[in-house]
Amino acid sequence: LHCWNWSFKNIEDKLDIIASLGYTTIQVSPIQEAKQPTKDFPTNDWWVYYQPAAFRIDDTGNSALGNKADFESLCSAAHKKGIKVIVDVVANHMGNHESGGNGIASTVTEELKGDMTNWHDITKNVSDYNDRFNVTQYCMAGLPDLNTSNKTVQNLVLDYLKECIDAGADGFRFDAAKHIEVPEDKNIGSDFWPTVINGAKDYAKQSRGLELYCYGELLDAVGGGMGPEVYTKYMSVTDNGWSANLLFNIVGNGNASAYSNGFTKGKADQMVVWAESHD
Repeated sequence: LHCWNWSFKNIEDKLDIIASLGYTTIQVSPIQEAKQPTKDFPTNDWWVYYQPAAFRIDDTGNSALGNKADFESLCSAAHKKGIKVIVDVVANHMGNHESGGNGIASTVTEELKGDMTNWHDITKNVSDYNDRFNVTQYCMAGLPDLNTSNKTVQNLVLDYLKECIDAGADGFRFDAAKHIEVPEDKNIGSDFWPTVINGAKDYAKQSRGLELYCYGELLDAVGGGMGPEVYTKYMSVTDNGWSANLLFNIVGNGNASAYSNGFTKGKADQMVVWAESHD
């Protein structure tokens, strides 16, 4: 169950209902510190969660989702009912400047903001989704793009995942995963995914005996002549093509014959499909 925009306490209060409906896993919105407070904000300002300022669980008291203790309480209560918890992670970019455009938010932590080797060229935005350099090295609509090949960035992401695992997280969904390069990317490849995913899985196994579940947002084609297998070797991926087929052909048109032949991203056991997207 994608508990999108639900506070931790609200989810915890509804766990009996969630369990009775047969759900075995819940997914929460990004729990990183955001570039600005979300407490008492209108619910349509959900996008703020996808503009982080730090790689740590928000414990400032400014998040509408709750604080770290609230998240830990949710995980503990969920586990008692046999329900696992997936955390939405934003690792590709940080929040942009308050004045908009391609600047870096003033609230971004100094360990990132103070060293420009932690960033790609933040003046350029993605314009060609068939070009992997464009997709992985430029900004998404003005959001300052992190240099995910940089070891400082990789270690900050991995340490954050470990913090979430210690707090009770059982898995992760990686936002904008195809905008982070893979080792196979010519001239721009990096070890971000093997470092972060394998590091988190090893830590989860050692610390909690947990088989960590990970999946990435992979919308449409990867680009650059590469297929989804360059990502599925590390994690499961979203299959928005199949989801669209489910919605428009199967449900919308009552065309059940389309059900069995709609996968677009590879093996069925590595596909994540959904009935409705939050954005």
